[in-house]
Amino acid sequence: MPIYEYRCDDCGLQVEKLWKSISGAKDTIPCEGCAQPMKKLLSAANFAFVFPKSQTRGIDPPSTGTSADWNCDKAIGRDAEEKWKKIELRNSDKDAVIRDERKAGKLVTRDQLVHKEDGSGEYRVIKEPERIRVNENREAAFAISQAAKAQAAGSKKNSK
Repeated sequence: MPIYEYRCDDCGLQVEKLWKSISGAKDTIPCEGCAQPMKKLLSAANFAFVFPKSQTRGIDPPSTGTSADWNCDKAIGRDAEEKWKKIELRNSDKDAVIRDERKAGKLVTRDQLVHKEDGSGEYRVIKEPERIRVNENREAAFAISQAAKAQAAGSKKNSK
């Protein structure tokens, strides 16, 4: 099942299309964004068939940039993109709370925002004593994680 890339000259959208066969692939398809024709792009060749893995014993040869590497990189990229979208959404939620609080005349920073306990994903403003306690807990958790990493690194050195 071949994958072809298409690009719209009008809006610049670029997509990949999976076809059931090479003969079924079209040179142009309608754009998903503006309905104008998208042209098939010339892509890098897949050399997996030209340079098959050797049949000798031993380790596999180093990466040659074949489709297996490309698919892995693409999956990692999608995962990172999804995580960054979640981070941006949380930041916009925090900014909305800060804007609302400032309209009410209160000076609020991100350091004063924590999740509500009801599991709604919304944020609430905390008072100074609670903020100090939250930050002390964060610092303690960070110190514990650093100590655990150092201990794990020390045990790896001792086992060698």
